Amino acid sequence: MRILVTASTFPAGIEDGSRPRFVYDLAEALSAHARVYALAPHHPGAPLRERMGSVEVERFRYWWPASAERLTPNMRQQLRSSLLAKVQVPFFVGAQVRAIRRLVARHGIDVVNAHWVVPQGLSAALVRGRHAPRFRLALHLHAGDVYLLERLPAGRSVARYVAGRSDVLFADGSHVRSTFSGLLGRDCGARLQPMGVHADGFGRPAPSLVREGPAPHGGDFVLFVGRLVEKKGTVHLVRAMPAVRERHPGIRLVLVGSGPEEAALRAEVSRLGLDGLVAFLGHRPHPDVVAHLHRCRVAAVPSIVDRHGETEGMPTVVVEAMAAGVRVVASAVDGIPDVVRHGENGWLCREKDPADLAEKLLLALDDPPESDVVRSAVRTARLYDWAEVARHYMDALARR
Repeated sequence: MRILVTASTFPAGIEDGSRPRFVYDLAEALSAHARVYALAPHHPGAPLRERMGSVEVERFRYWWPASAERLTPNMRQQLRSSLLAKVQVPFFVGAQVRAIRRLVARHGIDVVNAHWVVPQGLSAALVRGRHAPRFRLALHLHAGDVYLLERLPAGRSVARYVAGRSDVLFADGSHVRSTFSGLLGRDCGARLQPMGVHADGFGRPAPSLVREGPAPHGGDFVLFVGRLVEKKGTVHLVRAMPAVRERHPGIRLVLVGSGPEEAALRAEVSRLGLDGLVAFLGHRPHPDVVAHLHRCRVAAVPSIVDRHGETEGMPTVVVEAMAAGVRVVASAVDGIPDVVRHGENGWLCREKDPADLAEKLLLALDDPPESDVVRSAVRTARLYDWAEVARHYMDALARR
């Protein structure tokens, strides 16, 4: 089988740690079962063609000069802030359609695996057509674009068009699946499939922490890993810390990541009198993230539905923390409850509720070492190892 994986979020190279790599990790895992190609938008400075591991990658240009490409990375953020990004949308779709058509013909592609309904799913659906399809279309629904379609006047029509030309549907979480079903006016039949994790990579002994890491806090800190954007809910975690510190006065908060909310978060830290007790470490390379997970007391994932109606499907840091044997406290939004079972392999809290988040953090902090919760979390993470995800994918792709 020959599979073409296409996405707008894709690393600019094998060593690129600044962009999410879950689509590449999936493509690499699928390569154990099939010949896999990947198509992604061009990044200035990135090669148009390269081999990343076992995956042949091609990047398409959608604007000239390349230095003026504005849609990627962070397409939704760019569309909100840049008029030029909005102008580039039809050119992006047109360039992607041409690239998919060319690669399908060149490599004899059997399956196009499109991540996000728009623009990847739409582009692949336009190439596939309704009659005598030249390939099968496997569409993976992620949170952001499904919630975007829900707000757009033509969202239902686009969803129905793409779904009508898709042979297999996957969804990050049950709420994404039900939202897409609402757009279609019927059960979409998507298989639940969160993105995976290299479970062994998180289970091995942690590497040494970097000098500027959270070593001054010892092992007594709560860890957040992710972009500092509204839907991550980080401000509610900051607001929960005073109540947590009443019972655990030595506990600190370490934030790994950067983003547009950082200035507001720093102001909130000062307002709450937490200066010196919250560490902003910025973006860290993957080995350091593993090290921080192994040193922390609890990993917090306080995701919310933001003012734009957006949230996350199932944040990969949930499964990463579980694989590292870390206690996880996470909001009960979208796909998180599909993985985290309250009191069994982690703790669930209400979104946007610092008091409830603090209560669940205290439960996690009071959980004894090597508890049943930790052991169950490690077992859960194994179910989402990339090898398992690839097998589930291939089983679905093999069915007619």
